[in-house]
This record gives sequence, structure tokens and C-alpha cells, in this order.
Amino acid sequence: MTKSPNQHFMTYVLVTMVGLYLLNLVSSGQINLALSLNTDKIITGHQYFRLLSFAFLHGSLLHLAGNLLIITNIIYPFFKHKLSPTFMLITFCISTITTGTLLLVCYAKVPFTFVGSSAGFYAFFGLMIIYYLRSGWSTFISDLSYQPIYNNLLVWAIFVFFIGSIITSVQEHFITFSGLYAHTISFIVGIIISSLTPTHLMINKPNSDI
Repeated sequence: MTKSPNQHFMTYVLVTMVGLYLLNLVSSGQINLALSLNTDKIITGHQYFRLLSFAFLHGSLLHLAGNLLIITNIIYPFFKHKLSPTFMLITFCISTITTGTLLLVCYAKVPFTFVGSSAGFYAFFGLMIIYYLRSGWSTFISDLSYQPIYNNLLVWAIFVFFIGSIITSVQEHFITFSGLYAHTISFIVGIIISSLTPTHLMINKPNSDI
């Protein structure tokens, strides 16, 4: 059984994230220091690559494990036969850069450092909503039925967590810097991208899944 393009894409992303986390541990935090979303380094140092690189970094093992769980148990299972790897990569990059830029714009007066792949991957929850609005509720229920019970529980747990994130951000008027704000931006970016993209340009052409 050969790997599909989406499997290759996800494998590269996961290996990169785990590899950078291990390198960061070995280097005593130097990797995160060099690649994180850092206000001063980007605004005064013009290190714009950080607007993308920060999404491959994680601050702790729990942070990494949580994002890997979301990617491997929700995003990949639901989209592996639906989205093309090119569209997934473009969505991830646009969401990451947009989220990073808006974080800088909103919180530039208070220097901060930020890492985390959720800035890119939460866009896929926005994609999921638009995709299933187009496909119908019955398609969503059908896709859920093909997933293991723990994947179903994760979907609803993330939904509850995300609603809590939005409520908290609104209550704080987005004044206090928080990773919750990054989740919200990424989610909205996903909705916008999927709303503007015709379905036939999003879907994966049947070929390599054997």
C-alpha cells in the first residue's frame, strides 16, 4: 500500500515539528529563540521569516503532544481524501502568516514571543465548517461514523474548547495577549479561504490511495 500525497505532506510536517522540538531541547532553547514569533526581531530586525517559522515550534512537550493529537486524529482523518496537499499547504501558510501579522499589529506595544502550530492548523476547523455546510449535515454525520470513538470525542472537545476561546477573547476585548486570540484568527482565516475557494479547487483528485 503506497502513501497518498496527503500522508507524505502530514509526515513531513510532523517530523519537522518533532525534530525542531528535540533540537530545541538539545540546544537549550536556541531553536525557539531563533525562529519564534518575536516582536522586536521582526519589527526592528526585519526577520520576516519568523512569521512562518514560529508555527513549527512548541514551548513544551504537552504543547507539542496536544497539537499532534489534533493534527493526526482530527485534521488528517477528516481531510485526507478531501483536500489536495497543495491546498492544505497554502492554507497552513496563509493562516500562519496572517495570524502572526495580526498578533504583531495588535500587540506590538507589548513585546512578546509566541510559538505553536495551532496558528496554522486551526484554519482547518474553519475549512471543515464551510466544507460540511456545502456538503450537508448528513455528510458530516457519515464521516463521523467512520472515525474511531476517540476521534469523535476529540472533535466535540475541540469544539467546546474553541467556543470557550472565542468567548474568553471577546470578554477580554482582545486586549490581553493570548494564544486563544491566535486560534480565533486562524479559524476565521480558514472560513475566509474556504468561502472564496470553489470546492473543485479544494478537493483531492483520486489517484494514489490504494
